Amino acid sequence: MYIPRLGTADLHIHTSASDGVAHVHELLNFITHHRPMLDVIAITDHDTLDASLWAYEGRHQYPFDIVPGVEVSSRGGHVLALWVTTPIPRDMSLPETVAAIHEAGGVAILAHPFHVEIDVSRHNARRHWQHPSVLLDCGLDAIESYNAGVVTPGSNWLAGYFARKIGLTVTGSSDAHTLGAVGTGVTRFTGHTSVHLRAAFAEQRTRAEGRTWPIIEYVNYLRHATQRKAQTSMASTT
Repeated sequence: MYIPRLGTADLHIHTSASDGVAHVHELLNFITHHRPMLDVIAITDHDTLDASLWAYEGRHQYPFDIVPGVEVSSRGGHVLALWVTTPIPRDMSLPETVAAIHEAGGVAILAHPFHVEIDVSRHNARRHWQHPSVLLDCGLDAIESYNAGVVTPGSNWLAGYFARKIGLTVTGSSDAHTLGAVGTGVTRFTGHTSVHLRAAFAEQRTRAEGRTWPIIEYVNYLRHATQRKAQTSMASTT
């Protein structure tokens, strides 16, 4: 019996255009030589499309597909906007953010919805828990049910549970801020291109898989974040 090959996508990766360690060119070269299992990637820096669009414009140079994207800071949590090439305003409500992503022709994915210690307030996480239908009512296309970088105990399990409960498509991603974390979380789908991936979203035929970042990648990211914070602090006092 023929079993179609499952493609592999990492749809949540950061570069130095926001708070990642590596420059976009360095990231793409690393994936080319060290992550051959990835068929599709999305660079989703915080509230900026610069690196993602640069990569998307040069996508034909690489042996994997590149989806343009951005991680949007909404008042209801972080939302991955995929297949967008125009900016999405930050600090809007969750329904407003999803609507703006759809208006731009994109797919809206709620990122790490129960990872309260980093990006989503306890109020929002509690709201998702008590009223999961709000995630469906606002028009979300998917939930990131596996995020390899989260440290909040049980947050991935909760995300997967609510995705199943309300019938939303799931994704898995690395949320990589360092090169070594790329590919630790992935979305599996039938096919191997971004066209196949988008069809899988529409048909709700995706699977989220992964493993947590290696300890050294947490160390590398925390070192980078500390240095970045110190540099920002120094700049603000000069």
